[in-house]
Amino acid sequence: MKKAILMIAALGFSIHGMAQEKYVVSALTDVSHGHLDEAKDDIDKGMSDPETAKKPKALLAKAQIYNALQAMDKYKTTNPYREGAQAAIKLTEVKTDYEKSTVDALLEVDAFLYYNDAVKAYNDSKYTDALENAGNVVKIHDLEGGKRFEKFSKVKTFDTLYAQAYQIMAKSNFYLSKYDVAIPQLITVKNNPITRNPPVYECLIDYYEKQNDQANALTNIQEAKKYFPDDENIRTYELNYYIKSGKQDEMVKKLEEAAVKDPKNPDIFFNIATTYLNMANPKDKPKPANSSELYAKSEDAFQHTLAIDPTNAVYNYNFGALYFNQATDVNDQMNAITGTSDADQKKYDALKAQRDGLFAKSMPYFEAAHNKYSGAESSLKDEDRKTYKQTLSALQQIYSRENKMDKAAEMKKKYESI
Repeated sequence: MKKAILMIAALGFSIHGMAQEKYVVSALTDVSHGHLDEAKDDIDKGMSDPETAKKPKALLAKAQIYNALQAMDKYKTTNPYREGAQAAIKLTEVKTDYEKSTVDALLEVDAFLYYNDAVKAYNDSKYTDALENAGNVVKIHDLEGGKRFEKFSKVKTFDTLYAQAYQIMAKSNFYLSKYDVAIPQLITVKNNPITRNPPVYECLIDYYEKQNDQANALTNIQEAKKYFPDDENIRTYELNYYIKSGKQDEMVKKLEEAAVKDPKNPDIFFNIATTYLNMANPKDKPKPANSSELYAKSEDAFQHTLAIDPTNAVYNYNFGALYFNQATDVNDQMNAITGTSDADQKKYDALKAQRDGLFAKSMPYFEAAHNKYSGAESSLKDEDRKTYKQTLSALQQIYSRENKMDKAAEMKKKYESI
Protein backbone atom coordinates (compact mmCIF):
# COMPACT_ATOMS: atom_id res chain seq x y z
CA MET A 1 0.00 0.00 0.00
CA LYS A 2 2.82 2.35 0.88
CA LYS A 3 4.53 1.60 -2.44
CA ALA A 4 1.37 2.42 -4.37
CA ILE A 5 1.04 5.71 -2.60
CA LEU A 6 4.68 6.56 -3.40
CA MET A 7 4.20 5.70 -7.05
CA ILE A 8 1.11 7.88 -7.28
CA ALA A 9 2.93 10.70 -5.49
CA ALA A 10 5.89 10.40 -7.86
CA LEU A 11 3.56 10.41 -10.83
CA GLY A 12 1.86 13.52 -9.49
CA PHE A 13 5.24 15.24 -9.10
CA SER A 14 6.18 14.38 -12.66
CA ILE A 15 2.90 15.71 -14.00
CA HIS A 16 3.40 18.91 -11.99
CA GLY A 17 6.94 19.30 -13.43
CA MET A 18 5.64 18.83 -16.94
CA ALA A 19 2.98 21.47 -16.32
CA GLN A 20 5.63 23.91 -15.09
CA GLU A 21 7.74 23.29 -18.20
CA LYS A 22 4.71 24.19 -20.32
CA TYR A 23 4.82 27.62 -18.67
CA VAL A 24 8.39 28.02 -19.89
CA VAL A 25 7.26 27.24 -23.45
CA SER A 26 4.34 29.66 -23.07
CA ALA A 27 6.68 32.33 -21.78
CA LEU A 28 8.91 32.01 -24.84
CA THR A 29 5.86 32.18 -27.09
CA ASP A 30 4.73 35.32 -25.28
CA VAL A 31 8.12 36.89 -25.87
CA SER A 32 8.03 36.07 -29.57
CA HIS A 33 4.74 38.00 -29.79
CA GLY A 34 6.07 40.90 -27.72
CA HIS A 35 3.82 40.14 -24.73
CA LEU A 36 6.38 40.71 -21.96
CA ASP A 37 3.89 41.04 -19.09
CA GLU A 38 2.43 37.62 -19.91
CA ALA A 39 5.92 36.21 -20.44
CA LYS A 40 6.93 37.36 -16.95
CA ASP A 41 3.86 35.72 -15.37
CA ASP A 42 4.49 32.45 -17.22
CA ILE A 43 8.20 32.22 -16.50
CA ASP A 44 7.59 33.02 -12.82
CA LYS A 45 5.09 30.15 -12.68
CA GLY A 46 7.46 27.84 -14.47
CA MET A 47 10.40 28.70 -12.21
CA SER A 48 8.32 28.01 -9.11
CA ASP A 49 9.08 24.33 -9.61
CA PRO A 50 12.57 23.55 -8.17
CA GLU A 51 13.34 21.02 -10.89
CA THR A 52 12.26 23.27 -13.72
CA ALA A 53 14.27 26.13 -12.21
CA LYS A 54 17.46 24.11 -12.72
CA LYS A 55 16.92 23.41 -16.41
CA PRO A 56 18.99 25.33 -18.96
CA LYS A 57 16.01 26.17 -21.16
CA ALA A 58 14.10 27.68 -18.25
CA LEU A 59 17.12 29.60 -16.93
CA LEU A 60 17.84 31.06 -20.36
CA ALA A 61 14.19 32.01 -20.80
CA LYS A 62 14.18 33.82 -17.47
CA ALA A 63 17.45 35.60 -18.28
CA GLN A 64 16.10 36.79 -21.63
CA ILE A 65 12.69 37.84 -20.32
CA TYR A 66 13.98 39.71 -17.27
CA ASN A 67 16.62 41.49 -19.32
CA ALA A 68 13.89 42.57 -21.74
CA LEU A 69 11.76 43.83 -18.84
CA GLN A 70 14.58 46.23 -17.89
CA ALA A 71 13.74 48.31 -20.95
CA MET A 72 10.12 48.81 -19.85
CA ASP A 73 9.39 51.92 -17.76
CA LYS A 74 6.98 50.07 -15.47
CA TYR A 75 9.71 47.61 -14.41
CA LYS A 76 12.92 49.63 -14.77
CA THR A 77 13.04 50.95 -11.20
CA THR A 78 12.89 47.40 -9.78
CA ASN A 79 16.00 46.40 -11.76
CA PRO A 80 14.67 43.13 -13.23
CA TYR A 81 17.96 42.65 -15.09
CA ARG A 82 19.46 41.51 -11.79
CA GLU A 83 17.21 38.48 -11.57
CA GLY A 84 17.93 37.82 -15.22
CA ALA A 85 21.66 38.06 -14.57
CA GLN A 86 21.52 35.61 -11.68
CA ALA A 87 19.60 33.16 -13.89
CA ALA A 88 22.25 33.50 -16.59
CA ILE A 89 25.06 33.01 -14.05
CA LYS A 90 23.35 29.89 -12.71
CA LEU A 91 22.95 28.61 -16.28
CA THR A 92 26.73 28.81 -16.82
CA GLU A 93 27.13 26.63 -13.74
CA VAL A 94 24.46 24.11 -14.79
CA LYS A 95 25.57 23.75 -18.41
CA THR A 96 28.57 25.82 -19.44
CA ASP A 97 28.17 25.69 -23.21
CA TYR A 98 24.39 25.96 -23.44
CA GLU A 99 23.58 28.67 -26.04
CA LYS A 100 26.93 30.21 -25.09
CA SER A 101 26.92 33.16 -27.50
CA THR A 102 23.40 34.17 -26.43
CA VAL A 103 24.19 33.79 -22.73
CA ASP A 104 27.44 35.72 -23.05
CA ALA A 105 25.66 38.58 -24.80
CA LEU A 106 23.15 38.74 -21.95
CA LEU A 107 25.88 38.64 -19.33
CA GLU A 108 27.77 41.43 -21.08
CA VAL A 109 24.71 43.69 -20.90
CA ASP A 110 24.12 42.71 -17.27
CA ALA A 111 27.73 43.50 -16.34
CA PHE A 112 27.42 47.01 -17.75
CA LEU A 113 24.09 47.55 -15.99
CA TYR A 114 25.54 46.36 -12.69
CA TYR A 115 28.56 48.63 -13.21
CA ASN A 116 26.43 51.70 -13.88
CA ASP A 117 24.43 51.03 -10.73
CA ALA A 118 27.65 50.50 -8.77
CA VAL A 119 29.02 53.87 -9.92
CA LYS A 120 25.79 55.66 -9.01
CA ALA A 121 25.62 54.03 -5.58
CA TYR A 122 29.28 54.84 -4.91
CA ASN A 123 28.85 58.47 -5.94
CA ASP A 124 25.84 58.65 -3.61
CA SER A 125 27.98 57.21 -0.77
CA LYS A 126 25.78 54.09 -0.66
CA TYR A 127 28.78 51.86 -0.23
CA THR A 128 26.93 48.64 0.63
CA ASP A 129 24.91 48.85 -2.59
CA ALA A 130 28.01 49.83 -4.56
CA LEU A 131 29.86 46.84 -3.15
CA GLU A 132 27.10 44.41 -4.13
CA ASN A 133 26.66 45.76 -7.65
CA ALA A 134 30.38 45.99 -8.37
CA GLY A 135 30.79 42.50 -6.92
CA ASN A 136 28.41 41.13 -9.53
CA VAL A 137 30.48 42.68 -12.33
CA VAL A 138 33.51 40.93 -10.90
CA LYS A 139 31.56 37.69 -10.52
CA ILE A 140 30.48 37.72 -14.17
CA HIS A 141 34.00 38.52 -15.37
CA ASP A 142 35.47 35.72 -13.24
CA LEU A 143 33.12 32.97 -14.45
CA GLU A 144 34.95 29.72 -15.12
CA GLY A 145 38.05 31.01 -13.42
CA GLY A 146 38.10 34.14 -15.58
CA LYS A 147 38.38 32.12 -18.80
CA ARG A 148 34.81 32.35 -20.06
CA PHE A 149 35.34 35.69 -21.78
CA GLU A 150 39.05 35.40 -22.68
CA LYS A 151 38.16 35.01 -26.39
CA PHE A 152 35.40 37.60 -26.17
CA SER A 153 35.51 40.16 -28.99
CA LYS A 154 35.37 43.02 -26.46
CA VAL A 155 37.71 41.39 -23.95
CA LYS A 156 39.81 44.57 -23.41
CA THR A 157 36.71 46.63 -22.73
CA PHE A 158 35.41 43.95 -20.37
CA ASP A 159 38.77 43.78 -18.56
CA THR A 160 38.65 47.56 -18.05
CA LEU A 161 35.09 47.33 -16.74
CA TYR A 162 36.18 44.57 -14.37
CA ALA A 163 39.14 46.61 -13.12
CA GLN A 164 36.97 49.66 -12.48
CA ALA A 165 34.36 47.56 -10.69
CA TYR A 166 37.08 45.96 -8.55
CA GLN A 167 38.25 49.45 -7.61
CA ILE A 168 34.72 50.37 -6.51
CA MET A 169 34.63 47.22 -4.38
CA ALA A 170 37.96 48.09 -2.76
CA LYS A 171 37.02 51.69 -2.00
CA SER A 172 33.56 50.72 -0.76
CA ASN A 173 35.10 48.22 1.64
CA PHE A 174 37.53 50.94 2.75
CA TYR A 175 34.77 53.45 3.47
CA LEU A 176 32.79 50.74 5.25
CA SER A 177 35.88 50.29 7.47
CA LYS A 178 36.34 46.69 6.28
CA TYR A 179 40.08 47.21 6.25
CA ASP A 180 41.07 43.53 6.37
CA VAL A 181 39.40 43.12 2.97
CA ALA A 182 39.92 46.63 1.60
CA ILE A 183 43.69 46.99 2.01
CA PRO A 184 44.67 43.88 -0.03
CA GLN A 185 42.12 44.94 -2.65
CA LEU A 186 43.48 48.50 -2.78
CA ILE A 187 47.00 47.14 -3.22
CA THR A 188 45.73 45.11 -6.18
CA VAL A 189 44.01 48.20 -7.58
CA LYS A 190 47.08 50.45 -7.37
CA ASN A 191 49.25 47.74 -8.95
CA ASN A 192 46.91 47.59 -11.96
CA PRO A 193 47.84 50.27 -14.56
CA ILE A 194 44.15 50.55 -15.49
CA THR A 195 43.12 51.69 -12.02
CA ARG A 196 46.31 53.16 -10.57
CA ASN A 197 45.37 56.70 -9.48
CA PRO A 198 46.10 59.19 -6.66
CA PRO A 199 42.88 58.60 -4.64
CA VAL A 200 43.76 54.90 -4.28
CA TYR A 201 47.14 55.86 -2.83
CA GLU A 202 45.40 58.40 -0.58
CA CYS A 203 43.25 55.63 0.92
CA LEU A 204 46.32 53.48 1.59
CA ILE A 205 48.34 56.37 3.05
CA ASP A 206 45.42 57.37 5.30
CA TYR A 207 45.11 53.80 6.54
CA TYR A 208 48.83 53.37 7.30
CA GLU A 209 48.99 56.75 9.03
CA LYS A 210 46.03 55.78 11.24
CA GLN A 211 47.90 52.58 12.09
CA ASN A 212 51.01 54.67 12.83
CA ASP A 213 52.78 52.56 10.21
CA GLN A 214 55.07 55.32 8.95
CA ALA A 215 57.22 52.94 6.89
CA ASN A 216 54.33 51.79 4.70
CA ALA A 217 52.91 55.32 4.58
CA LEU A 218 56.21 56.66 3.23
CA THR A 219 56.54 53.76 0.76
CA ASN A 220 53.15 54.56 -0.73
CA ILE A 221 53.85 58.31 -0.75
CA GLN A 222 57.09 57.75 -2.63
CA GLU A 223 55.47 55.34 -5.06
CA ALA A 224 52.60 57.75 -5.69
CA LYS A 225 55.07 60.59 -6.26
CA LYS A 226 56.83 58.47 -8.89
CA TYR A 227 53.63 57.98 -10.88
CA PHE A 228 51.98 61.32 -10.10
CA PRO A 229 54.78 63.84 -9.43
CA ASP A 230 52.55 66.89 -9.92
CA ASP A 231 49.53 65.78 -7.89
CA GLU A 232 48.83 68.38 -5.21
CA ASN A 233 47.18 66.00 -2.71
CA ILE A 234 50.06 63.52 -2.87
CA ARG A 235 52.51 66.37 -2.39
CA THR A 236 50.56 67.47 0.68
CA TYR A 237 50.73 63.94 2.11
CA GLU A 238 54.47 63.96 1.58
CA LEU A 239 54.90 67.32 3.30
CA ASN A 240 52.70 66.29 6.21
CA TYR A 241 54.77 63.13 6.60
CA TYR A 242 57.95 65.16 7.01
CA ILE A 243 56.22 67.61 9.33
CA LYS A 244 55.06 64.78 11.60
CA SER A 245 58.40 63.00 11.45
CA GLY A 246 60.25 66.14 12.52
CA LYS A 247 62.71 65.79 9.64
CA GLN A 248 62.73 69.51 9.00
CA ASP A 249 65.77 69.57 6.70
CA GLU A 250 64.20 66.99 4.40
CA MET A 251 60.84 68.72 4.67
CA VAL A 252 62.10 72.14 3.65
CA LYS A 253 63.92 70.56 0.70
CA LYS A 254 60.67 68.96 -0.45
CA LEU A 255 58.82 72.22 0.08
CA GLU A 256 61.28 74.18 -2.01
CA GLU A 257 61.02 71.55 -4.77
CA ALA A 258 57.25 71.92 -4.62
CA ALA A 259 57.52 75.71 -4.81
CA VAL A 260 59.50 75.45 -8.04
CA LYS A 261 56.77 73.26 -9.57
CA ASP A 262 53.90 75.34 -8.21
CA PRO A 263 55.14 78.94 -7.77
CA LYS A 264 51.63 80.38 -7.45
CA ASN A 265 50.65 78.27 -4.44
CA PRO A 266 50.77 80.47 -1.28
CA ASP A 267 50.35 77.49 1.06
CA ILE A 268 53.67 76.04 -0.06
CA PHE A 269 55.54 79.28 0.62
CA PHE A 270 53.70 79.65 3.92
CA ASN A 271 54.85 76.15 4.94
CA ILE A 272 58.40 77.05 3.94
CA ALA A 273 58.19 80.22 6.03
CA THR A 274 56.87 78.47 9.14
CA THR A 275 59.35 75.60 8.77
CA TYR A 276 62.32 77.96 8.69
CA LEU A 277 60.80 79.87 11.59
CA ASN A 278 60.50 76.69 13.67
CA MET A 279 64.07 75.77 12.77
CA ALA A 280 65.27 79.23 13.86
CA ASN A 281 63.39 79.12 17.13
CA PRO A 282 62.91 75.46 18.20
CA LYS A 283 60.78 74.65 21.21
CA ASP A 284 62.62 73.50 24.36
CA LYS A 285 65.96 73.77 22.57
CA PRO A 286 68.56 76.51 22.27
CA LYS A 287 68.54 78.52 19.06
CA PRO A 288 70.92 77.19 16.40
CA ALA A 289 74.03 79.17 15.48
CA ASN A 290 72.51 80.04 12.11
CA SER A 291 69.21 81.31 13.52
CA SER A 292 69.67 84.73 11.88
CA GLU A 293 70.03 83.07 8.48
CA LEU A 294 66.94 80.93 9.14
CA TYR A 295 64.92 83.99 10.19
CA ALA A 296 65.93 85.70 6.94
CA LYS A 297 64.81 82.69 4.90
CA SER A 298 61.51 82.64 6.77
CA GLU A 299 61.04 86.36 6.13
CA ASP A 300 61.71 85.88 2.41
CA ALA A 301 59.21 83.02 2.20
CA PHE A 302 56.54 85.09 4.00
CA GLN A 303 57.04 87.88 1.48
CA HIS A 304 56.50 85.41 -1.37
CA THR A 305 53.40 84.13 0.40
CA LEU A 306 51.81 87.56 0.73
CA ALA A 307 52.80 88.54 -2.79
CA ILE A 308 50.45 85.75 -3.94
CA ASP A 309 47.69 86.23 -1.34
CA PRO A 310 48.15 89.63 0.36
CA THR A 311 44.89 89.78 2.34
CA ASN A 312 45.01 86.35 3.97
CA ALA A 313 44.64 86.91 7.72
CA VAL A 314 46.54 83.80 8.81
CA TYR A 315 49.52 84.59 6.58
CA ASN A 316 49.62 88.20 7.78
CA TYR A 317 49.29 87.25 11.44
CA ASN A 318 52.13 84.74 11.25
CA PHE A 319 54.41 87.15 9.40
CA GLY A 320 53.68 89.75 12.06
CA ALA A 321 54.41 87.16 14.74
CA LEU A 322 57.85 86.52 13.22
CA TYR A 323 58.89 90.12 14.00
CA PHE A 324 56.87 90.40 17.22
CA ASN A 325 58.45 87.32 18.80
CA GLN A 326 61.93 88.52 17.89
CA ALA A 327 61.07 91.87 19.47
CA THR A 328 59.97 90.07 22.63
CA ASP A 329 63.30 88.21 22.74
CA VAL A 330 65.16 91.50 22.42
CA ASN A 331 63.01 92.96 25.20
CA ASP A 332 64.07 90.09 27.45
CA GLN A 333 67.70 90.94 26.70
CA MET A 334 66.99 94.57 27.69
CA ASN A 335 65.45 93.46 30.99
CA ALA A 336 68.50 91.33 31.70
CA ILE A 337 70.72 94.43 31.76
CA THR A 338 71.03 95.46 35.40
CA GLY A 339 74.15 97.64 35.23
CA THR A 340 74.13 101.45 35.09
CA SER A 341 77.39 102.12 33.31
CA ASP A 342 77.61 104.09 30.09
CA ALA A 343 78.37 100.84 28.25
CA ASP A 344 75.28 99.22 29.74
CA GLN A 345 73.18 102.23 28.77
CA LYS A 346 74.56 102.18 25.24
CA LYS A 347 73.79 98.48 24.91
CA TYR A 348 70.31 99.04 26.32
CA ASP A 349 69.58 101.87 23.86
CA ALA A 350 70.78 99.79 20.92
CA LEU A 351 68.56 96.90 21.95
CA LYS A 352 65.62 99.26 22.43
CA ALA A 353 66.02 100.62 18.93
CA GLN A 354 66.20 97.07 17.59
CA ARG A 355 63.13 96.05 19.58
CA ASP A 356 61.05 99.03 18.54
CA GLY A 357 62.05 98.49 14.92
CA LEU A 358 60.86 94.89 15.05
CA PHE A 359 57.56 95.89 16.69
CA ALA A 360 57.09 98.51 13.98
CA LYS A 361 57.75 95.89 11.29
CA SER A 362 55.16 93.56 12.77
CA MET A 363 52.40 96.17 13.04
CA PRO A 364 51.23 96.41 9.38
CA TYR A 365 50.82 92.65 9.16
CA PHE A 366 48.82 92.49 12.40
CA GLU A 367 46.71 95.39 11.14
CA ALA A 368 46.05 93.56 7.88
CA ALA A 369 44.92 90.49 9.84
CA HIS A 370 42.76 92.69 12.08
CA ASN A 371 41.11 94.34 9.08
CA LYS A 372 40.29 90.96 7.59
CA TYR A 373 38.68 89.63 10.78
CA SER A 374 37.04 92.84 12.02
CA GLY A 375 33.30 92.88 11.46
CA ALA A 376 33.14 89.11 10.99
CA GLU A 377 33.59 88.17 14.63
CA SER A 378 30.28 86.28 14.93
CA SER A 379 31.09 83.95 12.05
CA LEU A 380 34.69 83.08 12.97
CA LYS A 381 35.57 79.44 13.50
CA ASP A 382 37.52 78.41 16.58
CA GLU A 383 40.98 78.56 14.98
CA ASP A 384 40.31 81.94 13.34
CA ARG A 385 38.86 83.29 16.58
CA LYS A 386 42.05 82.27 18.38
CA THR A 387 44.21 83.95 15.72
CA TYR A 388 42.08 87.09 15.90
CA LYS A 389 42.44 87.31 19.69
CA GLN A 390 46.22 86.92 19.42
CA THR A 391 46.25 89.65 16.76
CA LEU A 392 44.30 92.02 19.01
CA SER A 393 46.59 91.27 21.96
CA ALA A 394 49.70 91.97 19.90
CA LEU A 395 48.28 95.23 18.51
CA GLN A 396 47.27 96.37 22.00
CA GLN A 397 50.86 95.95 23.19
CA ILE A 398 52.36 97.67 20.17
CA TYR A 399 49.94 100.63 20.34
CA SER A 400 50.64 101.00 24.06
CA ARG A 401 54.41 101.16 23.44
CA GLU A 402 53.82 103.82 20.78
CA ASN A 403 51.58 105.72 23.21
CA LYS A 404 48.57 105.33 20.93
CA MET A 405 46.32 104.74 23.89
CA ASP A 406 43.02 105.22 22.05
CA LYS A 407 43.91 102.44 19.63
CA ALA A 408 45.24 100.26 22.44
CA ALA A 409 41.92 100.70 24.29
CA GLU A 410 40.00 99.78 21.14
CA MET A 411 41.98 96.55 20.77
CA LYS A 412 41.50 95.73 24.45
CA LYS A 413 37.73 96.24 24.16
CA LYS A 414 37.50 94.02 21.09
CA TYR A 415 39.63 91.37 22.77
CA GLU A 416 37.41 91.26 25.82
CA SER A 417 34.23 91.11 23.73
CA ILE A 418 35.25 87.85 22.02
